[in-house]
Amino acid sequence: MATDLYTPILLHRFVDELMAGLLPRAVSRKTIIINQIDRDLELGADENLLAFVLWNLLDRAVNSTQNECIHVESVSNNGCTVIRVRNAGVYFYRTLSNNFRQVQHAAEKLGGTITVDYTEGTCCTIVALTLRAA
Repeated sequence: MATDLYTPILLHRFVDELMAGLLPRAVSRKTIIINQIDRDLELGADENLLAFVLWNLLDRAVNSTQNECIHVESVSNNGCTVIRVRNAGVYFYRTLSNNFRQVQHAAEKLGGTITVDYTEGTCCTIVALTLRAA
């Protein structure tokens, strides 16, 4: 993820634009998506690849939930930015077999990784995209 090769992306606004396309489906599933990404956070990344990865994570989260609240969060420290989709639904794991390798490969091209963590007690799935600065 070479920041000097790409125009910086304001991540909050970028995620808002992606969420707008998911709104009709989210509403039909009675699911709310809340963008809690820092408004000043910028990423230097391939915009198309980043859109592909984040769209797929958000789309799968919406499809895996009903009557839920999905939180999109970010944390930056030590040269890494982590974008988390929290409460991605208990069925998110089922979507991993459906072309998810393409999403992982795109994340790797961005210099990142995707992790999925499910907590059984709270029935909460957290999907995290970790991007390292070049």
